[in-house]
Amino acid sequence: MAKRRVAQHTTLLVIGEGADDQAFINHMKGLYCLRGCGRSAKIEAGDGGSPGNIITTAIRAFKGVDYDRRFLVLDSDIPPSAAEVKQARSAGYQIILWSPQCLEGALLEVLGERVGEHETSQGLKARLHPRLAGAHTAVAAYAPLFPQAVLDVATNGSVVAVRGLLLGN
Repeated sequence: MAKRRVAQHTTLLVIGEGADDQAFINHMKGLYCLRGCGRSAKIEAGDGGSPGNIITTAIRAFKGVDYDRRFLVLDSDIPPSAAEVKQARSAGYQIILWSPQCLEGALLEVLGERVGEHETSQGLKARLHPRLAGAHTAVAAYAPLFPQAVLDVATNGSVVAVRGLLLGN
């Protein structure tokens, strides 16, 4: 009797800092984590706040849930402390920091726009949000500016990291 080979299926948990992170990462998931690809990803939003609050809440909320890989995608304008990074790692989370500063900074770089060191996260949001095709918390709002062809060639490190985790790298 021939042995049947069972395909490996990887489960991912990705927690963004807020609803806009969740929307954009879900947009990427729709492009890179297709049905039958051998991966499934649950994308959640943290409640914002400090990195420590997001990390603690994520650990508590998903403690008993089995995922193969866990990620926290946080802004870098206020990065987690060394103790918070250690806490996340000990709970099985890898951390990706949006750079420069936040999701919007990373996305502006993907569009080829310069992000100045003096710019605030609020200023970057003000630059990007009006260009989206809807509310910044809606998945579909990101599709026109960030189709797969644009994301495939993106070199922003944080966007590359999120793309890689959704592709199973």
